[in-house]
Amino acid sequence: MKKTTKTLGLLMAVLMLGTLLTGCGKKQEATGYVVLEEDLGAEQYGIGFRNTDVALGLEVQKQLDAMIEDGTAAEISQKWFGEDILLKDAAYLEESTAAADDDSLQKVKDKGTLILGLDDSFPPMGFRDENDQVVGFDIDLATEVAKRMGVELVIQPIDWDSKELELETGRVDCLWNGLSITDERVAAMYFAKPYIANKQIVIVPEGSEIKTVADLKEKRVGLQKGSSALDALNANPVSKELSELVELADNVTVFSELKAGRIDAFVVDEVVGRYLISKDAEQAQ
Repeated sequence: MKKTTKTLGLLMAVLMLGTLLTGCGKKQEATGYVVLEEDLGAEQYGIGFRNTDVALGLEVQKQLDAMIEDGTAAEISQKWFGEDILLKDAAYLEESTAAADDDSLQKVKDKGTLILGLDDSFPPMGFRDENDQVVGFDIDLATEVAKRMGVELVIQPIDWDSKELELETGRVDCLWNGLSITDERVAAMYFAKPYIANKQIVIVPEGSEIKTVADLKEKRVGLQKGSSALDALNANPVSKELSELVELADNVTVFSELKAGRIDAFVVDEVVGRYLISKDAEQAQ
């Protein structure tokens, strides 16, 4: 009896040791994530149109202004953010009068559709839900704007890294998906007014040794290819001292890389990053 008990004890010890060794050979996913207090710069979101499509841009802005005035936009914001985050009384970034020969609005009305180009992996602005339907804050805003214009909203997922080309070639009528306003983009397309304030943040796992932007030195940093996060990071001297810059197709994939431990930090729009952290925490419960 004693011999049997001793044998079982040795067997259990071997099994436990094997489990520990197996665990040591794998990277463990972090259980929580934090946003550094230091950010990489403030910015604003806008709706991008072709430079020649001022009439269309002004009409969309007119309807959005009306939604802000009557409270419809605030209700949509409450749904997605729990508060009204829309900018009020924002000034026009560019001209507020269309040229006499600008028929962009009439073309949209004639065809009966407003085609919205987006990255469909950009929660909570525009993303696919559990039923594979594109939903989000910007989608709800655009749906109501199109309704008030008397046209149907058509959602067209695009390669975000090629968004300017998609717009210029006429595949989409506008880019409306958490589009950060930058000097380069203002030169390439028409913006009316900004509608949301945003900033570029750095997300790291809880307990990370990264406490400031300077701590990104010799670290692996991930972000979405073609996003304003890259511009914000490149504007900081630490960008030249990274161990590796990982550019991926969308932010959801970048966050997955952070969770798997394959990158050390994630640079992303605040509205998106905080949403991803919140949803991850909910799923962990």
